[in-house]
Amino acid sequence: MTMFSLEGKVAVITGGASGIGEAAVKRFVAAGAKVLIIDLLDDAEGGARAAEWGCAYRRADVSAPDEIEAALDHALEANGRLDVLVNNAGIAMHRALADVEPERNTRMFEVNAQGVIYGMSAAARRMGEGGCIVNTASEAGIAGMPGLVEYGATKGAVVAATYSAAMELGPRGIRVNAVCPGVVRTPLAAANASRIGRSGPMVAALERPARPEEIAAVIHFLASDDASYVTGQALAVDGGWGAGTTARIIEAANP
Repeated sequence: MTMFSLEGKVAVITGGASGIGEAAVKRFVAAGAKVLIIDLLDDAEGGARAAEWGCAYRRADVSAPDEIEAALDHALEANGRLDVLVNNAGIAMHRALADVEPERNTRMFEVNAQGVIYGMSAAARRMGEGGCIVNTASEAGIAGMPGLVEYGATKGAVVAATYSAAMELGPRGIRVNAVCPGVVRTPLAAANASRIGRSGPMVAALERPARPEEIAAVIHFLASDDASYVTGQALAVDGGWGAGTTARIIEAANP
């Protein structure tokens, strides 16, 4: 038996057109899964990208419950089953607490937190025994970071929702976990890079950002039957960010 095989499984990956989602899509397809990408690209662009990667595409906004319901129905009707949902779609805005704007704050919660809850709810009604949900949270959801109060709050909500969903769905054999990445080299991170402490020392023990493929590898493991006894976890994939203080930080504080 191939380790981390997804042969015969049907997976839906939101935010799957780029970054961590794209890396997860490619791993899932390589592992034998039938994959439906959900993202906000138009049908032509998203469909072309999905066809290149050997999967299907459907445009949907994760913050709109009816669109998620329709997308999961599409996956179910096309494949006869739904085994895995990866709630990866999200938005990030780096902003000082004093500069919080209600409209943008609301939108971030709609996508990052409510979108995950809508996705889990829709998937739970379509999955059989042995289903799996993986939510992309963030290190910001389990550790404080200046300028990320809103984003961290949404990702903290994802962690809390993951715990509760795991307890509720466990008796049905459905596992629910979250990954909590630190800094990752993605288009989303690049868009915020100019605002996020570029002059300071890297705080991760490995002293480098993650590659999207490194986060996708953990998502892949959690989605596989090799992780059959793993549920209700928020797994930090942060290069040691949360483990302690690095030598570079100590040196910077003691010139």
